[in-house]
Amino acid sequence: MIHSARRIADGATLECDVCIVGAGAAGITLALELIDSGLDVVLLEAGGVRRAGRAQELYRGEVVDPGRHLPPDRDRWRQLGGTTAIWGGRCLPYDPIDLEARPWVPHSGWPLEPAELDPYYRRAHHYLQCGAYAYTAAEALRDGPPQMIPGFADHELLASTIERWSPPTHFGKVYRRRLAEARNVRVLVGAVGVEIDASPDGRRATLLHVATLRGRRFRVAPRALVLSGGGLEVTRLLLASTKVHPTGIGNHSDWLGRGYMCHVSGSIARVQFPPEADVVFGYEIDADGVYCRRRLTISAEAQRRHRLLNVHVLLDRPLLHDPDHGSGMLSLAFIAKTLMQPWQNVQPGSGKYALYWRHFVNVISGSPEVLMALPRWSRQRFLQDRRMPSLMLKSRSNTYHLYYHTEQVPSRESRVTLGSERDALGMPRLRIDFRVTDQDVDAIVRAHELIGRELESQGCGKLQFDDSDPHALVRRHSAVLGHHIGTTRMSASPEDGVVDPDCRVHGTTNLFVASSSVFPASSQANPTLTIVAMAIRLADHLKAKAASLG
Repeated sequence: MIHSARRIADGATLECDVCIVGAGAAGITLALELIDSGLDVVLLEAGGVRRAGRAQELYRGEVVDPGRHLPPDRDRWRQLGGTTAIWGGRCLPYDPIDLEARPWVPHSGWPLEPAELDPYYRRAHHYLQCGAYAYTAAEALRDGPPQMIPGFADHELLASTIERWSPPTHFGKVYRRRLAEARNVRVLVGAVGVEIDASPDGRRATLLHVATLRGRRFRVAPRALVLSGGGLEVTRLLLASTKVHPTGIGNHSDWLGRGYMCHVSGSIARVQFPPEADVVFGYEIDADGVYCRRRLTISAEAQRRHRLLNVHVLLDRPLLHDPDHGSGMLSLAFIAKTLMQPWQNVQPGSGKYALYWRHFVNVISGSPEVLMALPRWSRQRFLQDRRMPSLMLKSRSNTYHLYYHTEQVPSRESRVTLGSERDALGMPRLRIDFRVTDQDVDAIVRAHELIGRELESQGCGKLQFDDSDPHALVRRHSAVLGHHIGTTRMSASPEDGVVDPDCRVHGTTNLFVASSSVFPASSQANPTLTIVAMAIRLADHLKAKAASLG
């Protein structure tokens, strides 16, 4: 059933077995896994069924360094399906090394073995509609070219792995009917969790206070409470629940809100390949019709030897915002992107309008190219159920930019806290102090140097940095949108984190977190696939422990 929270009487108390706060990828997956479990489930979503509405404004907060991190109401979305309403669809599992306690990465290590996640990754593929659980080109792209870079052999640098792309799956659309028809799941939209009450000894979550933007208030009394509202909102709700725990539920170790990671990405170099090298740079389609893309990674052995952070690198088109590429199609894509996603616009400055004019000139001068390519691109991007992830054009000079996407060190100084301003429902807004460490920056540059050595030693390409000071280039790059990781980190010991290996808040019996905020490391991988896998794992735990919940 799906209803508006306006139907709940003011001051009412709803009882249930499991209350899930947040109906994004994690919350919806968890609810679907609990269908026909015999458990009475309440799923709360702050936004509406088809749009965010006024609830989106509740995300607004303060960012200490706006050049590093977008305002928090810009990279998340409140509606049924959460941020899957606007995500791109990239799917990647974590690598085994990401779960290791690495001596050169402070606070690293998961209290889980990589093999524990494999069955859940396989099940997550079903929800994300991203095909087979296969992440090497040899497995997934048997009819494609045998090598990404002709003549290159894997050594410290690997060119044999791929990423997969979801259609992208909008969980609110794809799974709305199943939720509506589920007899044991009640979905309430327009319902915002604002505070958690704990028992006097602090060991049990007793009530969740819920508010609506129309002034109605009610409570949910669950046997088990699961917070799945995304890394930032989960943390905000825990920090704001101070009746029994003065610094917030789960803050026994002073880790709550700390260790905040996203991913850092951008381009600081390009590679010139030999003119005759037919490199594979764009998207390929596997046997299931899923878009895949080959990438460069650094082996686990090389990461250990050189004390590097994990990273993946893609061969990319010329930078979209740079009109020097001279491509009418790329300039048209840039103009369209800035109109549809103004928060990703160029920084204000005296050259802003001149930049747009130069792109406009590219579109006019390249009109034959645009007229030929636009119909096919529009069909692949907008008219198919499984859309082309992005525009890719072959380089006439066989030179490709390297787009990197890297993990971060979990730093205690990178954190989210509560600010002094309150939102329309009386909750303190977030203050985000996102930081990139010197180790993050240095690891990115050294990874590129390794890539250059490996390519040149095999005569396969020559890397050139875009600036004489690549460290300065990295420092100008911002956080990847929507990846909010580490603020309720998982740990074996209560002294080292917020939740235990079952995603239960340390010291509680019935309070759980389903979010990328529990990840102790950010990996090189986008988090959505792992979020869904962990939600499935938590659902199995709740079903197994159903008799003893609460």
